Amino acid sequence: MSVNETAGARLPNRFMADLTQAMRSTAETARLATIEQCQAEAKGYIEQLHSRTDDEAASLRKAAEADVSAIRDWSKAEMERIRVETEQRIARRRELLEQELQEYNAAIELEIERVQKRVSGFEDEVAQFFEQLLQEADPTVFASMAAQMPDPPAFESGRGNIAADLKARREQIMRPGQTTGAEPAPGANGTQPAEAEGGEAAAAPVASGKAAAAAAAPAKAAQVDSTQVVVVGLVSVASIATFKRQLGRLPGVKSVGVSSGPDGEFIFTVSHTQDTSLNQLIPTLPQFQARVVSEREGVLNVSAHDPEAEG
Repeated sequence: MSVNETAGARLPNRFMADLTQAMRSTAETARLATIEQCQAEAKGYIEQLHSRTDDEAASLRKAAEADVSAIRDWSKAEMERIRVETEQRIARRRELLEQELQEYNAAIELEIERVQKRVSGFEDEVAQFFEQLLQEADPTVFASMAAQMPDPPAFESGRGNIAADLKARREQIMRPGQTTGAEPAPGANGTQPAEAEGGEAAAAPVASGKAAAAAAAPAKAAQVDSTQVVVVGLVSVASIATFKRQLGRLPGVKSVGVSSGPDGEFIFTVSHTQDTSLNQLIPTLPQFQARVVSEREGVLNVSAHDPEAEG
């Protein structure tokens, strides 16, 4: 191999070595520059986070104060709603007491009237018995007839307890939630002052409290009519009280009073709204098989079956 060939083979290797070294040096410089740039950007971002911390903390405190204010407003509205509902239920209970006293006194009067009729009937029966007895002259027949002297009637009706009936109805009427609708408590159905996930203040409790206060305002009274329901066929005090109670539960009926008529009928005075059709509702009363026999302005004549008479 000649000298020229040897020199030509070595020169490219040295060149490549120098070129490789230069490339390594450049790559190292680029690596350091990239790291420095990353560190600088991270430092700038951290400084930006620190600068935003005070603003974000202030925003969180403001949101918390808004939630606290909404909770207080909701609490005031709930207390007002509870106060209004309490007054309504107290007034309703007092009204119910007056109605119970009227019904109880009416039932007692009917029972007294029943007892007096039994006493009067017994007196007539005894008078007739002695009239026939004193006409008998034969001692043997007289003694036989005297042994058949009528016994005094029993006055205990055993037809139920009006006080127990009134208590059962009272418990139904005064059950919580019957007189006015109850608002959901905080945390039920999304009525919290702040949503659990978003943390945003909610005005729903305040709005619901205002709605409750508005609902508590007295509504315009509907026009009330009065109809006398004259019923024949009722005998026992328990059935009369039950018939009256069922009348009072009919849609549109406001109140019911009862008195006895001259011929054994009972007159139920029913106060109701103008759109109440008593002639259609009365036949739907259970147990009594009631039917409207005739009607005229303000009066319904009704025939009913006394379920207690079967016993």
